[in-house]
Amino acid sequence: MSAISVEHLSKHYLIRSGRRGQDRLVHAVDGVSFEVPEGRTLAIIGESGCGKSTVARMLVRLAEPTAGRILVHGREETDRRTIQLVSQNPWSALNRRKTIRHALEQPLVVHGLHPGAAARAARVRELLELVGLTEDYLDRRPGGVSGGELQRVTVARALAVEPRVLVLDEPTASLDVSVKALLVNLLMDLQRRLGLSYVLITHELEIARHLADEVAVMYLGRFAETGDAEQVFSAPGHPYTRALLAAVPGPGREPAAPLQGEVPSAVAPPPGCRFHTRCPLAIDICAQTEPELRPGPDGRRVACLRQDELVLSPDPVDKETETR
Repeated sequence: MSAISVEHLSKHYLIRSGRRGQDRLVHAVDGVSFEVPEGRTLAIIGESGCGKSTVARMLVRLAEPTAGRILVHGREETDRRTIQLVSQNPWSALNRRKTIRHALEQPLVVHGLHPGAAARAARVRELLELVGLTEDYLDRRPGGVSGGELQRVTVARALAVEPRVLVLDEPTASLDVSVKALLVNLLMDLQRRLGLSYVLITHELEIARHLADEVAVMYLGRFAETGDAEQVFSAPGHPYTRALLAAVPGPGREPAAPLQGEVPSAVAPPPGCRFHTRCPLAIDICAQTEPELRPGPDGRRVACLRQDELVLSPDPVDKETETR
């Protein structure tokens, strides 16, 4: 059974103008669907502003969908403890005036878990141990803890209510390069030990390569390509996916020129393929017909009208750079 099934999920925001103005509709997310099997990781990647974080907010009910359904273990109504969020900035996620002990105890108190001071104290120590920290951290405040350690605390807090799914919204974006690998290894270890499922929201492609089993490439509120992570990263099928990967320097490879032009406005998405205004391979029909995600022979799904014409250029993942 899938841990999460998302069906035709959309989120539109209404921007009200003044008396003489005209109300506008922001198409933040437009009809995306995906599944995350138990114990697996789906990475949603794309440029800033493509709708990734809006998906994350809907999954943890910080934003209500305009349309579509989110099923957790096959049910639409579920305990909110089941899905927990690990946010991008641990400093803003925690109350700087309160201790780490308080941060880890509060979810237990709110949800009535491990009642009694002794039981809660034992659970808090267990949570710190899970993320590789000692109880010496309990009486510290966020200002006295490094960024990498503080992100471990936010992971521990998310685990306090025993979720089955973690939504990781840019979990390494605010961390120094030297500590990113430590957090990635921790997340992989926790997934193996606890059987967790992850939805990873990231623009850091190397982080997605290390953590993801499946990848969904998002552009202007829609998925351009979905599929097995190894396949997507080694032989991207959509021109946008290729551009994203080519922009990342690799061993013996010069970075490609950036995409031309700006991402179109989500208030007025372009007709046809939403990527056609920046796509080097676009032809007239791309501006007229909106492509659907179509399955290919390898199981991937690509939303490109020229999918059958394009020759894939393999770009194998450099295994030596993987996190150990």
